[in-house]
Amino acid sequence: MGARSPRTVRFRAPDATRATVVVQPGTDQATFAARRDAEVAGGWVAEFEAADGDHYGIRLDDGPLLFDPHTHDLLITDTGASSVVRDPWPRHPQGAPLTESPVVYELHVKGFGGSYRGCIEHLAHVRAVGANVIELMPVHPFNPATNYWGYMPVVWGAVHRGYAEQPDRAAEELAELIAAAHDHGLHVWIDVVYNHTGEDEPAIGSNGLRGYDPTVYRRTADGQFTNDSGCGNDIDPAHPWARDLVIEGLDRYADLGVDGFRFDLASLLTRDRGGLVTRITEWAADRGVTLVAEPWDMGGYQLGHGWPWPTWLQWNDRYRDQVRGLLRGEPGLVRAVRQRVQGSPDLFGPDGAMRSLNFIDAHDGLTMHDLTAVNSDHHHAWDCGPELRLQQLKNFFAVLLLSAGTPMWVMGDEFARTQQGHDNPYDVDGPLSWVDWSRAEEWRGLTGFVQALTAVRRRHSLVQFTFHGVGAQPDLGWHSHSLAWSVDGLYVMVNAWWEPLTFEVQTTGEWQLVLSTAPAHLDGTTCVVPPRSVVVLERR
Repeated sequence: MGARSPRTVRFRAPDATRATVVVQPGTDQATFAARRDAEVAGGWVAEFEAADGDHYGIRLDDGPLLFDPHTHDLLITDTGASSVVRDPWPRHPQGAPLTESPVVYELHVKGFGGSYRGCIEHLAHVRAVGANVIELMPVHPFNPATNYWGYMPVVWGAVHRGYAEQPDRAAEELAELIAAAHDHGLHVWIDVVYNHTGEDEPAIGSNGLRGYDPTVYRRTADGQFTNDSGCGNDIDPAHPWARDLVIEGLDRYADLGVDGFRFDLASLLTRDRGGLVTRITEWAADRGVTLVAEPWDMGGYQLGHGWPWPTWLQWNDRYRDQVRGLLRGEPGLVRAVRQRVQGSPDLFGPDGAMRSLNFIDAHDGLTMHDLTAVNSDHHHAWDCGPELRLQQLKNFFAVLLLSAGTPMWVMGDEFARTQQGHDNPYDVDGPLSWVDWSRAEEWRGLTGFVQALTAVRRRHSLVQFTFHGVGAQPDLGWHSHSLAWSVDGLYVMVNAWWEPLTFEVQTTGEWQLVLSTAPAHLDGTTCVVPPRSVVVLERR
């Protein structure tokens, strides 16, 4: 412990008649009275003496000790959560602007590398495979006893200690990871959860925001807390304190060098008619960060024009389901997939390539490998058998990486990571959810194919698509299972049928076969595309 120094804490508790700050350095305890904050309605302010590492809490009237929602550090144990005194972390630079469009690699810090520092040794692999953005699943403090993914945040402006080798330096170690990513030419986005809190967790109780001001949470007409997040404790985005805490948390992460943010269940943040999201949008323009929305929740769906902030990327679940379905062999999807691969202009308008974040899988659901090993109508998954598994995985990557928009895949997909068919391991902290790096050697052929695809993607501008079928016009009928497109010197042919199909190349030029997911034959402008495969031609 260092020397004690003056500290200040501010919070809102409109119904409290008195408030105190309780500081616990070791086994000692000191109490400091708070006073009303004349500048903030319902606000309080207190000055107290403490050293870095001291624990502190706030008591309202004779209630329980509450943790500080503004804390820079939070310790969570089996008996509860405690704010930890520390100085604000220094500001770190963001990465240099990307020279190419984003290619996103979603990862879980512990599952990928064990710790913030442990992730650093795998960054060269991510860059080599062709991604230039890593998106970290949440690093807010959360209770790991009941959660693994981290989507139950306890406070919004601190850094999860469980991923740090030195827990009291969690923010510094996250900053080290971000700086190392920048050194590798990678941007860092993080998944943030501002639509609800984990306050219903048994070890947390109501010792957070609900203990200060329960109106921070939305309620139904009969006074019950809403649950459009599926997790309880839906935040009221119109509440001024909620808004301030969101911007404070974003500012702190941006100060660590974070380049972008993906907002979990972002549509819940629009329940105030868009005031909070507009404020976030203006903040991001000032800080120069990327914003990504998951534009749905259990009570609303805003994909496309329903999300009226054009500078945001949007997770495109239509892309996920319809491309999975086509490659699975489902009928009636060629017309829809034609929209998806050109940036979903039916959903976003002509600037869809700038707004659509395309993915085949994400942390929530089956891994890409398991989409080829499980039969599920819900997931559009097909157990294609070991003979076709590598081919089908290549098909997924080929369509994903040669579509307009921002592509994303999940850690280890490039070497067939499996969760043994588990589609929701949010609470599984073990080998099932961790990357098994030993698979990299076995599946190096898939990894090499992904590397080649990302290189092809970098050589071409994926705009102004022209669509064909086996002949000049695409077959958009219910029973069609094939589609071809040409764009900027590329010609892509997809055969999702059980028999080989002969495609006639419709775009002039001298073509060479550069990639195929199964052995294919090109004779001039005639290409025999094997069943269940994708063939990519490049103009010489």
